[in-house]
Amino acid sequence: MKIIKNLSIITVLVVAVLSVFWADTALAQDQPGKLSQIIIYKGEVAGTGTGITTFKLTVGDEITVTAKGVDENGNDVPIWPTWKADKELSIRVVEGRSKTIVVKAIKEGAPLFFSAVYITDDGKKVTGEAMGEVKVK
Repeated sequence: MKIIKNLSIITVLVVAVLSVFWADTALAQDQPGKLSQIIIYKGEVAGTGTGITTFKLTVGDEITVTAKGVDENGNDVPIWPTWKADKELSIRVVEGRSKTIVVKAIKEGAPLFFSAVYITDDGKKVTGEAMGEVKVK
């Protein structure tokens, strides 16, 4: 009787340990890795693929772009970037979404850039950038 009681306790402990291990493993798989890249996509929704790295605009034109952070395995990493641009471009954040901006061509110039910059918790600076030109109509 004592052996059966001890086996029951051991079985419960083994099941508990395995459950904790399984839950920890499942949570670890759901967590994204460290941010390794920012990809810029045209439009208000970040898609899949390589994104954009170049653009061409005429003075007065606008494009909407969205930044997406990914880890080294291509998994999404949440980011809230700071945007920068040359003075020939203006940037307007789409209301309530710092990941999405509207870039407007103010005056002619080349090469020009706009970029999304994010500083990780460990102080690493990650940048996504698009280079291009603005011409007069």
